[in-house]
Amino acid sequence: MDSYKPTPSAIAITALAVEYVRLIDNAAEYTPRDFLREIIRYMPRFYITLCDLKPYGDLEPDAEGENTDAILDQLSEEARQSVKNTLETVLGENDTYLDTHVEDMQYSDTPVAVSLAEQLTEVYEVMADLAVTVEDAPTESLPEIMSDLLFYFNDYLNETICSALKAANYAYHHADIEEY
Repeated sequence: MDSYKPTPSAIAITALAVEYVRLIDNAAEYTPRDFLREIIRYMPRFYITLCDLKPYGDLEPDAEGENTDAILDQLSEEARQSVKNTLETVLGENDTYLDTHVEDMQYSDTPVAVSLAEQLTEVYEVMADLAVTVEDAPTESLPEIMSDLLFYFNDYLNETICSALKAANYAYHHADIEEY
C-alpha cells in the first residue's frame, strides 16, 4: 500500500525520538554542562522536524493533527518520576527557572518557577511513547500516529520545547550564576 509508506518527516521524527530517549536514559552519565549542550542540540531539531511533519494517508493534507489515541501511553508513572528525578539531579541548581510565559502567570504578579527537568520529561514521555508505538504498530497506522504527534505539538509540545531550549541555553551559558 503506497499511501501508507512512511514519509521522510515521519521517519526523521521517529529516529530523533529514539536518539532523545537514549540521551535521557543515559543522562546520569553526563556532566550538567555536557547534558545541557545536548539538550540545546535536540530541542531545535524537534521543533523543526515537527513543523515539517504533515499528515498523510487518508487524513486531510492541511490537517493540524487530532488526538486519535494512536500513540499509546507506554511510560508508567514510576518510570516517568524516575526520569524526572534523574534530570533534577543532573541539572542541579539549573533545574528551576523563572518564566513569565507560563499560563499560571495570569494569576500572579511575579514570574512563576518552572522545572526544566519537568519540561524535558514531558518531551521524553511523548517521544518514548512514540518510539514504542511506532516499533509495534503496523505501517497502516502511521497516519494516525503522526496525527497524534501533530496534535501534541500544536496543543502544548511546541511551547514546552521552546521554553526548555531557552532555559537550557541560559543555564549552559551562565552555569556559574546561581540564580536566573
